[in-house]
Amino acid sequence: MEILQREIAVSDFFQECVDIPRFAECCRLCPNYGKLWSCAPFDFSPADIWHKHSTLLLQCRVIPVPEALQRQTLCQQDINEQSRALLQPHKRAMLQEMLALERQFPGSLALDAGSCDRCASCTRPEGLPCRHPEALRYSVEALGGDVCKALKLYFDKEILWGMDGHMPAYYLLLGGLLKV
Repeated sequence: MEILQREIAVSDFFQECVDIPRFAECCRLCPNYGKLWSCAPFDFSPADIWHKHSTLLLQCRVIPVPEALQRQTLCQQDINEQSRALLQPHKRAMLQEMLALERQFPGSLALDAGSCDRCASCTRPEGLPCRHPEALRYSVEALGGDVCKALKLYFDKEILWGMDGHMPAYYLLLGGLLKV
């Protein structure tokens, strides 16, 4: 695994990579929409979160897919399960690292890589509060950020997609820390 980091001005990131209306529409099509506390719709404006901070520490993790898995022809369900198993520990480690940094920088906010997966089932559909609000964080895309564009612009990396029942050579995770 490779870890890449880049610190940039939030104003630059917001101008280059944030399109809240566009990604709000994408969120509406996602099966997590309204079902996870980390996902839209929100009772706040994502722009307010971006504008409360001045610096963004972006972290990209490049997770190679073992060659043996790349060679296998898998059904979509198996690809999803293998991908989840491969990414889960890296996603959790990244969030823990960002939360540790968040504690070091008062007023900062960790950004998760993708939607929250802490609980087996989220309380949001039942109208109940989050079980772990201290660990609830939003992703770059949930706040209107274009992850593909950010990966290309700041790390010269492109998301690869599996094709014809095969997993890609690597996966990318993008998270970060918004600092005051």
